[in-house]
Amino acid sequence: MKKEILFTDGKYTIQRHHGIPKEAMRFLESIAWGNEGAIYEHKNTEEHIKLIKNPMLLAIFEGDQIRATAVFSITTVATNQKQYNCNYIRYFASSKEIRGKGVMKKFSIKVMELIRGNEKEKTIYFACIERANKSSYVVVESAGYSSIGTVKTLGFSRYFPRNNKNIKQISTKEEKENVLNLLKNTYENHALAQYDSIFLNDNYYAIIENDQIVAGCQYHRAHWVINNMKGFMGKIVMNIVPIIPILNKFFNPKRFEFLAFEGIYFKPGHEKQLYSLFEGLLAKEKLKSSMFWLGKTSPIRKSILAKGKLGLIHTFLKDSDVEVLASFENIDNTEIEHLKSKPIYASAFDYI
Repeated sequence: MKKEILFTDGKYTIQRHHGIPKEAMRFLESIAWGNEGAIYEHKNTEEHIKLIKNPMLLAIFEGDQIRATAVFSITTVATNQKQYNCNYIRYFASSKEIRGKGVMKKFSIKVMELIRGNEKEKTIYFACIERANKSSYVVVESAGYSSIGTVKTLGFSRYFPRNNKNIKQISTKEEKENVLNLLKNTYENHALAQYDSIFLNDNYYAIIENDQIVAGCQYHRAHWVINNMKGFMGKIVMNIVPIIPILNKFFNPKRFEFLAFEGIYFKPGHEKQLYSLFEGLLAKEKLKSSMFWLGKTSPIRKSILAKGKLGLIHTFLKDSDVEVLASFENIDNTEIEHLKSKPIYASAFDYI
């Protein structure tokens, strides 16, 4: 795997890897995510990293040890049919050895200088930071990023999810093209829209009536370990819910398995079929909980919330806002303000 040393400062180096080396996989598997809010571990990291589009790792090394990472997924995003080059940053993490020493803040600025290089095209760089994670917010902000919008975390759960025989897997080329057209029309007025994770593992399913898709979504299986949740409610969730029969079936912090939905579509007036689709997919995967992410100002989110009950898991998650911080290259202020005025499109795969 190709490796380049881009910068050296004393005992630290910034290295670029095209692809993700095994040592970085091990580092990321050891990370507990979050800070002032919920603290959790991703247990599907290696599986998910292998599916990231065009990954590039920039890592801070102290000698031969990784101390911090940022994985850039190089893709294309669209708003109102206008396309932009995009570097989405995920797995922004540091080890305990350098936390609180100013190393991340100092080198994050340098990383941004290096990644921009001689970029001549219109390019958006963005990262998603949990609102409660103030330290990461400050570090990313210091690297020249600012907020362009908020993404809301939503949960959907059912104690006894029912099977739905009307759910159909989208598998043929023609069916997939139809789904992509529906999604592009639905999210045309959203910022940062991209569909790289749609159809992963052929897990896009739909309900079809009169030869038309009336509800559809992609799902990904995820497994987290929750180490801490903030506030009084967080203490109840962590300490009481796991010992209550039935409740511990849909939320077990030591093994929180759930579905993550994205590419959500429903024909106007068919929101209830979307709820039925969510429930049927939970039954199919023998799970009780799911999560999905939508821009705070997205009309899709407002319609979903208005037409049904998401379930108890949403009560635990509804305050888990995510701030989208972005930096721009070769894009003028008028265009930036236009992008900021749009609801954010969120891919669930980027959050798990």
